Amino acid sequence: MVLILVSALVLGACGPAAGGRSATGATGSSRTSSPPTSTTARTRSAATTTTSTTLPPEPPVTPVQWTSCGAVLCGTVAVPLDYAQPQQGTIQIALAMHRATDPAQRIGSLVINPGGPGGSGVNDLPAELGVLTPELLARFDIVEFDPRGVERSSPVLCSAASSGSTSSSTSSAPGPLPDPVPSTPAAQLALVTNDEDYAAQCKAMSGKVLPFVGTVDTARDLDRIRQALGDAQLTFFGHSYGTLLGATYAEMYPTHVRAMVLDGAIDPAMSTEQMVNEQSESFEAVLDDFFAWCASSGCAWRPAGGPSATALLALIDQSRQARIPAGAGRSAGPGELYYALLDGLYARSDWSTLADALAGASAGNGARVVGMETTYTTSGSTNAVDAETAIDCLDHPVSGGVSGLRTLAAQAAVQAPVFGPLLAWGEATCAVWPVPATRTPQATTAVGSPPILVVGATKDPATPYVWAQRLASELQRGELVTWQGENHVAYYYSPCVRALDQAYFVAGTLPAPGTVCTD
Repeated sequence: MVLILVSALVLGACGPAAGGRSATGATGSSRTSSPPTSTTARTRSAATTTTSTTLPPEPPVTPVQWTSCGAVLCGTVAVPLDYAQPQQGTIQIALAMHRATDPAQRIGSLVINPGGPGGSGVNDLPAELGVLTPELLARFDIVEFDPRGVERSSPVLCSAASSGSTSSSTSSAPGPLPDPVPSTPAAQLALVTNDEDYAAQCKAMSGKVLPFVGTVDTARDLDRIRQALGDAQLTFFGHSYGTLLGATYAEMYPTHVRAMVLDGAIDPAMSTEQMVNEQSESFEAVLDDFFAWCASSGCAWRPAGGPSATALLALIDQSRQARIPAGAGRSAGPGELYYALLDGLYARSDWSTLADALAGASAGNGARVVGMETTYTTSGSTNAVDAETAIDCLDHPVSGGVSGLRTLAAQAAVQAPVFGPLLAWGEATCAVWPVPATRTPQATTAVGSPPILVVGATKDPATPYVWAQRLASELQRGELVTWQGENHVAYYYSPCVRALDQAYFVAGTLPAPGTVCTD
């Protein structure tokens, strides 16, 4: 699924340090917004950015040269590494395409970003093809890409094991995650030291690309992709983190937009602190629903006193005192448990899996917890954590240092005792990141664009519904569609939303104001 790894916020997270991984940090959502059946990574949210209007001329754009790549076509587009100094050289952005099945009725290209950040669009394309409506497949070439810094597009690598593993260890069994919610000065120092070491590794291994992988530059790449595809205007579908990319593009190139749907929306005007508070409350609300479901069903997890935040935090604290064996040299501690929680709350269909994992951990078997943690941290791309961290830290300014995180964690815990401290301390990596942020939180108005559909689920854990409401109101021509559901990214679950999106993408037909889908 989409939006948000937990590193800084859950939409996109800051990553792990040497010898260990940071367990939190995402901005919108912690996984990539892919269909429920895909193995894409999560996402995190980000703030809008300012852009310069005096950049030097870019090199010319040439049409994509497509080659057969299994069941789809593959190609690349050259983009400047540094748009402020395009003469310094280019990098290649990897693309994959599925041709329109009805060429005679083809409208153009539909470019999709599945979320993350850090998710590979090339990897995600087969999953999207299984969810898109037949009409969209008939009328559009479906195109996805690996954003700069991701897998095939000058990937950010922060350890020798980055290609396919989120652990910097060279052993077969990754080391334990550091405690993502440090409650003592010693634990806080250990977490921050871990993050500092990780940031230093990233700079040493990927210093050339590290300053240039933010969403602002990716939005510029997106316009070159549009040109290379031969489209006069962009038709774009963004999930989770992809909504931040889409909103950024619309602000920068409003007249280049043909049609745009932003599902699982992130409000670009949010501060990082606001994002932490609102996202933690959203996850907490879904967690409470999980507890209620677990208490009233055949849920495998049956703690004394019933499923509750108190019982969950007690289990996490027990794992601090003695890690839970998981087999194959692995064990589950607080980091693995928190990641398993995030993995299990993106969709109601995953709740039984989460309950089984918690039951196993309570009985002294952490194997299922570790399995869910591994899925959460490695899906999306071979360098998911490293890419997500690098992009998030450029997109989300963090101020106040470690003392500020202590204060933020305490504030967030009032309304979200489980997720508030987790997401607050998840910002530690970006607080010590070696490259300054390149985005400034600000409202996106996209003056001059056509209508843009913003879709929000009323109980989306990773991208709170209020974010979609605010983004739709900020856009000069924002149209809000509400889905009454408890999953991340409505398109994957709601036939009503899919029908509305199809009518808009194909014919520009807008839903009635205030449209609510209840399926």
